[in-house]
Amino acid sequence: MIYNLTLNDRTQKKVLRELETTEKLISKVATKLSSTKKTCDIYAMSDLGIAHNVTRMRGGFFTGAAYVWEQPDTPFIPVDTTINVCGTALYKINSDMNITEFKKRCEKALKAPSRYDWNFTNGNHFISLCYSENNMGMQEGYYMLVHASACEYKEELYPVIGNWYYQDICTERLNHRYIRYIKGEEAESFYEMAKMLKSFNRERNYSFCKKVLSGNMGREILSVAHYGMPSIHEVLIGVQKTEGLVTLLTSPGKNVYIVKKIENAKNNYIPHGFGLELPEESDFTYHKNGIQIGEKKFYSGSITIGEDAINRHSFSETDESLKKYIRKIVQINELEICAELKQICSFSANGFQVWRGN
Repeated sequence: MIYNLTLNDRTQKKVLRELETTEKLISKVATKLSSTKKTCDIYAMSDLGIAHNVTRMRGGFFTGAAYVWEQPDTPFIPVDTTINVCGTALYKINSDMNITEFKKRCEKALKAPSRYDWNFTNGNHFISLCYSENNMGMQEGYYMLVHASACEYKEELYPVIGNWYYQDICTERLNHRYIRYIKGEEAESFYEMAKMLKSFNRERNYSFCKKVLSGNMGREILSVAHYGMPSIHEVLIGVQKTEGLVTLLTSPGKNVYIVKKIENAKNNYIPHGFGLELPEESDFTYHKNGIQIGEKKFYSGSITIGEDAINRHSFSETDESLKKYIRKIVQINELEICAELKQICSFSANGFQVWRGN
């Protein structure tokens, strides 16, 4: 069953139609590996949209959705979910922090030798200095917010030729679509690694923030994954699952919201941001051996943000329209806003940017 918690925009309507096939394929495999019929639930969130990873979309998996199937007799994992672990971490800064000092500290930490492969300036990842004005219970002061993935293990879990499970991949087809999966002991080993990466990513984010803030590092406000496997029969892509605080990411430079589920909410799934939509002039279709966005055909690699897909909320929108949009997301997803953080400056794939003075 598909639970539609989207905004039902043009992109989401197209993706929802494809998710119907994804649901059928997952259910078909789960049933095939069981003695009884098994089903799949897909929670399509308000940020459902185009994925960065082409392999993922070719397999029928999109960002902004939770994929949950009844556990079969023989466990299996769809490998085109391109599982890794990604998420955000937020730490209080115990003293005032100006832009110049924060920039210098981050640059030093990024260049210093480390056992981690820092990827805060890749893709849609970032490092931000934020400020809270003591609204809705969040203590006034400066905060450090980071967004990154455990890229050190990316090749271990991605379905690439030569990795440890590639020769064991099975394929189930339905018309022009397919699902690739591993089963049994391989699936169990895969899940154990995916489970380990959640704590690994938390540790690497903590390690980086500690290097930057040194003796000014305060308490951890949150550390939440929005990409990974909470269980062996559940994959989250751009979705958070917790009863605690999480970040609702917006657009570069815009305020970040700290939210949580309201009491007695129907489910524990929370969107991680706004997601990516198709440009007005583009369409999305499957073709033999790949996908097509606009006039471009894709078989592997990543799409280009700002060209093949765009951020769902325009950077030029006024703050009032942004708040209206947030209220819509909060209502659909049964959320409560707990705090609002102003972004002061950030490191990202676009370099270092100052959003407002401090």
